[in-house]
Amino acid sequence: MSEDFELLVDRQALCGAGPLWTSAQNCVYWVDLLRRELHTFYRDTGVDEVRVLPRKVTALAATRQGQLIAAANGGFSRVHLGRSGLEPVVQVRNGDRMSVGGCDPAGRFVACTTTHAADLRASGCYVLDGNRARLLVDGLTAPGGVAWSPDGSRMYLVDMRTIWVYDYDAQRARAFAGRRWVVCAEADGSPEGLAVDSEGCVWVAMHWSGRIHRYSPGGDLETILWAPTRRVTGLAFGGSRLEELYVTSACFGYDEPAMNADPYAGSFLRFRPGATGAPLMPWQGI
Repeated sequence: MSEDFELLVDRQALCGAGPLWTSAQNCVYWVDLLRRELHTFYRDTGVDEVRVLPRKVTALAATRQGQLIAAANGGFSRVHLGRSGLEPVVQVRNGDRMSVGGCDPAGRFVACTTTHAADLRASGCYVLDGNRARLLVDGLTAPGGVAWSPDGSRMYLVDMRTIWVYDYDAQRARAFAGRRWVVCAEADGSPEGLAVDSEGCVWVAMHWSGRIHRYSPGGDLETILWAPTRRVTGLAFGGSRLEELYVTSACFGYDEPAMNADPYAGSFLRFRPGATGAPLMPWQGI
């Protein structure tokens, strides 16, 4: 366990996910998708505000003014914070439900789908273009994270134990020439949330091992951080200089002895890793 982690929210989230830093509001949004909770952690006060939504949300993006879009259930929805509501925008066809997502270099919201049984090649990745969803990558199995290089020329996508890299055309929102970038060993844990730093290195939450890996742009493992729980799920850089790394975690499937052995499972954490995040393009809205 790294002593540099801070416990921000001591809450047994069943499946914490989708952390999103918003500088204008000086807060981090994150979700507990199994409880349908949307959390707003205010950096200045340390208050974690909780709203219960009508459907499961797995990923978020925000405009500069704070308007939120979500990957929710089987498609894309606007989030209305005042009434804890979701307004459907468009449904997608692949997979049983939405999963990971984020904004591409042009501010378009991109989100993937997954199936409950991790059916081979039955899921996809979609880009929200206006009020329609266009298939970006097909033939996925269980997407676990998506992110872009600082110059926007690369898209990284986790599927099962493999991190794929695609050439990316930000002007047209096209991903092509996908190839294996890193294949993670089972002993390392299951790769899930992704975050990219200002040097183009990719940080990966390794669920079930408590490791956070930092890979160079060439795919070499450069750094390993150890979280105080095995169940890390999501990452986001934040703070005034993007010098902080926010970490979600999970505790689904744990009984009381397992929780006693891993008491930080499901908590919301912060780490100062010595690197700064790459600025994220805000969602451009629809």
